[in-house]
Amino acid sequence: MADPRTARLKRYGKIAGIALVALVAVVALLFAVGVLGAPGFGLEDNQWGEVDDERIEVLTFVWLDNPNPFGGGDADVAYDIELQEVHLAEGEGAGLSVPSGESVHEFRTDLFYDRLPEWWYQHLSNDEVSDVRVDASADVSAGPLSGSPSASHEDEVDTDIEGALDDGFSELEGSYSGTEADVRLPDDTAIEPTVDVERVDAGWGEVTENETEILADAEIHNPNVYPIPTPAFTGSVEMNEITVADWDADEVEVLDVADDALIPPGETETRTFRIVMDNQNVPEWFATHVDREEQSDVEIAGALALEVSGSQVTVPEDDSAVACEFFLTTAIFVDQENEMSEEGCGVTALELTEDQLDAAGASLDLTETDWWGEAEDDESLLDEDLLNDEDANGADDSDDGLLDDGDDTDDADDSDDGDDSDDGLLDDGNDSDDADDSDDTDGGDSRDDTDDTDDATDADDGDSEDDGEEDDDTDDSDDGLLDDGDDTDDVVP
Repeated sequence: MADPRTARLKRYGKIAGIALVALVAVVALLFAVGVLGAPGFGLEDNQWGEVDDERIEVLTFVWLDNPNPFGGGDADVAYDIELQEVHLAEGEGAGLSVPSGESVHEFRTDLFYDRLPEWWYQHLSNDEVSDVRVDASADVSAGPLSGSPSASHEDEVDTDIEGALDDGFSELEGSYSGTEADVRLPDDTAIEPTVDVERVDAGWGEVTENETEILADAEIHNPNVYPIPTPAFTGSVEMNEITVADWDADEVEVLDVADDALIPPGETETRTFRIVMDNQNVPEWFATHVDREEQSDVEIAGALALEVSGSQVTVPEDDSAVACEFFLTTAIFVDQENEMSEEGCGVTALELTEDQLDAAGASLDLTETDWWGEAEDDESLLDEDLLNDEDANGADDSDDGLLDDGDDTDDADDSDDGDDSDDGLLDDGNDSDDADDSDDTDGGDSRDDTDDTDDATDADDGDSEDDGEEDDDTDDSDDGLLDDGDDTDDVVP
């Protein structure tokens, strides 16, 4: 007979086993329908926080989702922020509570302010495009359940500051004149220089972590009879009233020019102005940009000026500078378009002194140039008509009626003028004789009467014996006209 206690134990064991299987089944079912599960984790949002002197705060929001009906447990969170692979911020939080359901946690950290110049360098080097990346991870536990989820956010931000530079400085294009100088040219003509700025292109040059080059190419035409100096270039770039670049005339390098950098009379030459921007100006502007919800008012200003013997030409006129305004928006953490729009252009007051022009090599005393001495000896150098006339360069295509000008076509009218007799001048170098002796509107027979085979044509007929006229064409004696050096026989009337 079995022991009653043993039977009870077996019965209890069976019940416990069934209960455990049932519990596992219930738990599995709860997992399956989402009632139970490992806590979830993700990025909720990123925002800009407080901005003050050399400090830009970044807010990062993460969510935790504990699907279990019980709370408890904790979470450790870490995150970092990159702009174009430049590590700009990082943060962490430890021991976060994990209640049942979903909860949002806010983290605050400061942007690495001193790394913004490096970001600027990478941004410009990538054609003003930056990849935005935020990575976050968590170690989460809720009761017996735990996990290590991660999340990331990626976006792209682009700007067109280079396009604004190009559009702004292109407003310098045009024709500009100076006032009359006290000094007069050797022919007593007034010195009133004119400058034609035919084209201006601007953009980024070499960019490093410390400096950014701005290159402005200006195509300048000198319509004057005298040389002019390369203009001085001054200007600035402001963003939210923060000067990120400005340059005085004597701080600008002109690339690839001779020492005097003069533009000769009637010539068009390109000048490349090199401006250096300090990248340490970027953080101060960037702080204002994010503080204004990633919006910036951009102003680009510039002016050219030169002086010739006391007459100053300013571009634009009246001691002013071109000033163009643009509006820049980005979408790093703000939901808006990446855009650069032009608001309009005008002028702003700007005066370049004589000392500044001298320091920039943009002033010229004509009386101290070689040109002045040459003009005193040869007043044709002062003739504006000759300056613009191609003939002044020695390319005169008109025949003077005498010597051959080297043009294979006769500059005189080679069409038959009705008179088949030779014009009586020198051969114009045209291999065909101007006179066709086979026809004569005079009514007389112009053919050689002694030999009908010769026909008085210029070419030798192949008969070594002349048909009653000249000896062979190799005869150096002229037959009444000057030898033109052409082996064909000159026509004898």
